[in-house]
Amino acid sequence: MKLLLSSTLLALGAAVTASPTVTVDAGTIQGGKCGDGQDAVFYKGVPFAQPPVGELRFQAPKSYSGKYPNGVLDATTHAANCIQFGTSTVPPGAKSEDCLYLDIWTPSNATADSKLPVKVWVFGGSDIEGGIDYPLYDGCNIVDDGSILVSVNYRLGPLGFMALKSAGIQGNQGIQDIVLGLEWVQKQISAFGGDPEKVVLFGQSAGATDVYTVATLPQAPSLMNSVIVESVALPSLIEYSQLQKTSASFARQLHCGVSNTSCLLSKNTTELQNANNADGYLNEGLGSVNTIGVSSGKSHKFYPSVDGTIISENPVTRGVQVPAIFGYNQKEGLLNTLTWFDNVDHYAPLNESDYTTFLQGNFGSAARRLIEKYYPYSLFKAEYGSTELAVLGAISTIITDSTYKCGGYQIAEHAARKNVSAWIYEFTHNSTCSWLNTIPQDTVTDFYACHTAEIPYVFGNLHFNFTNQNETCTATEAEHNLSNQMRSLWTSMAENGNPSTDEIHWPEFELVANGTGIPGLRFGNSSEPASLDFSVCKMWGQVNTLVTAANATTGMSPSATHSASSVASTASQFSGAGTISSPTGAFGVWGIFLAIASAFTYMSM
Repeated sequence: MKLLLSSTLLALGAAVTASPTVTVDAGTIQGGKCGDGQDAVFYKGVPFAQPPVGELRFQAPKSYSGKYPNGVLDATTHAANCIQFGTSTVPPGAKSEDCLYLDIWTPSNATADSKLPVKVWVFGGSDIEGGIDYPLYDGCNIVDDGSILVSVNYRLGPLGFMALKSAGIQGNQGIQDIVLGLEWVQKQISAFGGDPEKVVLFGQSAGATDVYTVATLPQAPSLMNSVIVESVALPSLIEYSQLQKTSASFARQLHCGVSNTSCLLSKNTTELQNANNADGYLNEGLGSVNTIGVSSGKSHKFYPSVDGTIISENPVTRGVQVPAIFGYNQKEGLLNTLTWFDNVDHYAPLNESDYTTFLQGNFGSAARRLIEKYYPYSLFKAEYGSTELAVLGAISTIITDSTYKCGGYQIAEHAARKNVSAWIYEFTHNSTCSWLNTIPQDTVTDFYACHTAEIPYVFGNLHFNFTNQNETCTATEAEHNLSNQMRSLWTSMAENGNPSTDEIHWPEFELVANGTGIPGLRFGNSSEPASLDFSVCKMWGQVNTLVTAANATTGMSPSATHSASSVASTASQFSGAGTISSPTGAFGVWGIFLAIASAFTYMSM
């Protein structure tokens, strides 16, 4: 009897400590458990595609159809992230072309019968950098509200978006990677406890542009029931003819003919990265002024494009095919501004001509004159006094309004015109704790609700503990409540295709004359229904038309001028213009100099 009892206790102990497992078509996946008392398990490095290497480089991804070695996949550690072509949000660990993997987090008690809502995450980083194991995207907290999180890797830079017809390269490889990841979710997520009919696709910045693009494809309703677009980097994708020129320049930088596919396939990843860094053409054209210019369809960059096949119609005009949330942060570009200012030769003082050059280089002559009427330099000079701060404030306000605020409004408006349900938000909360390991804790209040500021609340990652700074910070109870609210709204979107919960009613987007009084939600110290003002977006629609119609690019190099990003705040009226975001209170003189004392990173558009 004693032996039997001992054997029983041993068996129970083994069951308690055993690693979580899930069986899918390819075999058994063995995962791990989140620590610190978090009631969640994870499965990392799960392949959804064949390695896009050799002849598959630059090609559409092919589904993973093999079996795991010995029938079992060790999914306790991240797989390699994709090859990086930037330096700001590079994830830790190995990088490889063999990178088409996803990570999954589930509640520890999830079973194949749970039918939980599923959130599929697409990271940002200008489509040139980033990865699913960036610490900010850890999913151990996000499952507390009874959902499943899936993070999808996708190819970046020329590997993900190069298009060169003469070499048989269609383009939009990265978009196709995301689509294939969603197809894997549809086929396999039930085994993890997820419901394939309750999938929300969400992403931020360039990731938001990517998920918005996917949500406009004809097959979108079969892959998701809704989409959440955080800080979308619009107004447009790259023109396919322009991307052909950019790709041809890149091929020549590799010393390959534009039709020599074998040459392009023969280059190693270091050669690809070096060519990308050395190609001067990538630093020319509209939107090239410094490192934080405003992209347009004519920009020289590797980005999604309307190729006529994978993306057959401009997403901006086609619109989302599923219910959607769109939103932006009140001072989106401030982080970008301070990062840029810290990395340029700021011993040469900024002056009003830098503002003019920024406008000319990003929008062209006609659009520049229109923008200057709405955002006169004199306003910012009167607000700040300092010429240098006035230039930073002016440029940063323009990037916030043009790229993020009005980008989101434009596509929400289009959804409403096509009778697709849409919701919109503004995130205004100024965090107590830093959320990036390169924002010093003692200057975090100078960053306000800037680009990326909403991400820790969406993921529930509010505990500041960066070893490189040897300091920690604990978020307030109100901030944890805000995070719980946002996570519940995001989960409701997956569950119902509608974000409202029993606690919070989120009014649906409505078309309102002149873009004033738009019903939405404001995430400040809590989640509150709000009347949002997008009246300035009519002017930005006119600017987009002028830029699209332009036939020539400026050819400016990034060294030709200084520039910056956003500081949205209180509304201010201009005679003969519209309502714009005033620079009031964006950053004080002391704050800016605290900020530029250290090197910062950011998630780019």
